[in-house]
Amino acid sequence: MSRYTLTITLILFAFVSCAQKSQSLHLNQVKTIDRTIDNEQARADAYVLIAMDAYERGDFKTASLFFEKLYDIDPQKDYLTDAIKAASMSKDYKRIKHLIEKGKGTFGDDTFINRYLVAYYLDQRDLPKARAIVEKLLQHEPDQKDYELAAIIAKVEGKIEKAREYYQKAYQLHHDPKVAIALSEIYLNTNKPDKAIRLLETHIRIYGCEKIICSALIKIYTQKQDLQALASIYKKLYEATDDPLYANALLELYAYQKKYDAAIAFLKKHHFDDEILLDVYTAKKDYKHALSLAKKLYKERGDLRFLAKAAVLEYESSRKKTKALLKRVLNKFEKSVYHLDDPLYYNYYAYLLIDHEIDIPKGIELVKKALKAEPDSLFYIDTLAWAYYKQGKCKEAYKLLQPYESDKSQEEIVEHIEKIKKCLKEKTK
Repeated sequence: MSRYTLTITLILFAFVSCAQKSQSLHLNQVKTIDRTIDNEQARADAYVLIAMDAYERGDFKTASLFFEKLYDIDPQKDYLTDAIKAASMSKDYKRIKHLIEKGKGTFGDDTFINRYLVAYYLDQRDLPKARAIVEKLLQHEPDQKDYELAAIIAKVEGKIEKAREYYQKAYQLHHDPKVAIALSEIYLNTNKPDKAIRLLETHIRIYGCEKIICSALIKIYTQKQDLQALASIYKKLYEATDDPLYANALLELYAYQKKYDAAIAFLKKHHFDDEILLDVYTAKKDYKHALSLAKKLYKERGDLRFLAKAAVLEYESSRKKTKALLKRVLNKFEKSVYHLDDPLYYNYYAYLLIDHEIDIPKGIELVKKALKAEPDSLFYIDTLAWAYYKQGKCKEAYKLLQPYESDKSQEEIVEHIEKIKKCLKEKTK
């Protein structure tokens, strides 16, 4: 390693450590390099390393400063444009103007520099000067950026139709999705949502579901409450990105619409989440497929949640509640509920023991565990009341359910209350 290389490495290390603390290197620190390294080429190498490192770390002020110093040593256009780009990243428009003025004497009427000069004048709200430069740019093989700048000026001036024309020309050059978004926003702001949708949907058909485009369509379709179109976009976004966020959004939409078959088809096609598929089968009351999947998941994972779910599903899917069936179901509950400590399964197990009069005291013990976790659950209160009814304790049963007598939303609970009231009348005779 040469003496100059070693010196540059040591200085770079020291300056990077300093930059990480302050996120900014000042001119006095530049002078340190100038004093330490007397070879111009070595100084230039140091400036390049520090400028590039600062840019990578997002310290754009430092990057711009050192690119400028590099330009002072070797006045190449690339160094000046890098300094301007770095200044633009920190939106330091005064510095942009300073750098532009510095380069004008060397590069004259340069297109790149003029574009940043437009940005400076826009920041200063000097629209006449900004417009004058853009009009010159548009006269000589204008690029997408030139049309975009013209559109921005037109928007600021309130010339919306003119802005639309410029964005349209910019989009036709490269079909940039950001320009498509800007154009669609003009359509939306001028009460032309159908044109915005047509533009964005056409872009998707030709160039695919780019995130920025599809996300814009999601906002539009959400406002229009077009659930079918919204589902289509969520599906395309998931297929384009593999981001589970969009799959979950799609499945929530299907659940809201109760489109269980569509959800099942999506889940099976993409092998997205078997637990969600199990929930969808259950919501659809397709107990046959749900039971098969629950057994499969229990076998694969050994998770007792799936054994408990299999118990519920096996019972629900069977028309005849035979002794053999009850034995299988209760055995599954016995193996799982105490480990899961879930009030839902405590209650379900309890209700079977009570309703089929297999072990009512044990059922009462189990439902009390459920009520300890969720004391206000009407379903759990009903189970306990039904246990008392089965034991002939109709007064205690009615006392539990009487506050809910006016609630007719649950048919089974209404039937229980009627039977309990009938029991009370018979006991008072």
